[in-house]
Formats: sequence, structure tokens, C-alpha cells
Amino acid sequence: MSYKLKPVSLDLTTDVTHECFLHYTRDAHTIGIIEFNKPTYQLSWSDLEYFRRRTEELSVMPFPDCIGAMVIDIRNVAPFIDQDTPLVPWRLLEEECPIRLIVPTERLEFYAGFIEPTWLSSDINTALEEIRTYLDMFVH
Repeated sequence: MSYKLKPVSLDLTTDVTHECFLHYTRDAHTIGIIEFNKPTYQLSWSDLEYFRRRTEELSVMPFPDCIGAMVIDIRNVAPFIDQDTPLVPWRLLEEECPIRLIVPTERLEFYAGFIEPTWLSSDINTALEEIRTYLDMFVH
């Protein structure tokens, strides 16, 4: 008797898109930057899983080393995200890597209610400056 197998797909049905960037500090620390875009206001399980998968992927990609800090930009995500959304990769949390969450200025107060306030910023350049200063201070 043979066992029946049912094919499944790992693709997600979502309108979330992303772009990834790398930034290197003076001392060659790698900062991963991921920018999410979601035009519609309805969040689904697939959207949340997309956020999780993409941030986890970026956190472990060897460039040639894994990133040591991450900037997650959700300024272009239309719906509000709650504390249960898996945005921050486990590896970065466990290794206490610097993390910044870039949100729209008008939503800073909302996100400060449940996200570490030192992680929040509304400007990517300020976030990069803070992380660069933190990472490079251990070398000099």
C-alpha cells in the first residue's frame, strides 16, 4: 500500500512587497535595512507571515557575514501593526543586536505603547546614525 501525498505550496498570497539594502559602518559592521510596502488596510495571516519570513531571511544571509543590526521600515504599511506581528528576527533579539523600527511620524505615539521606545524612529538617517555610533564605539 502506498502513501498518498498532497502537494502544497510555500508561496504566500499577499500584496506586501519589500526591498532590502545593506549599509556598512566605518568598522565594517553590516546593517540590514528592509522596507515593507502594503497598500491595502486589511492584514491577513499571509501578510504577517511575509513580514516574519523576510526579516528572518535578511538576518541570516551571509554578506559575507550575517548582519549585526537591522532597520525595519514600515512607513509604507497602511494598516497599524500590533505587538503580535513578528517583525523582529529571533537571532537579533537573542544576540542583542541593535534594531530600529521606522514608522510614520504620526504613528510614533501609537507604537511607543508596546514597542521598545529606543527602537522607534521616523527617520532612517537618524536610525542609521544611532546604530553606527553604537556599533563603532566598541572598536575605538
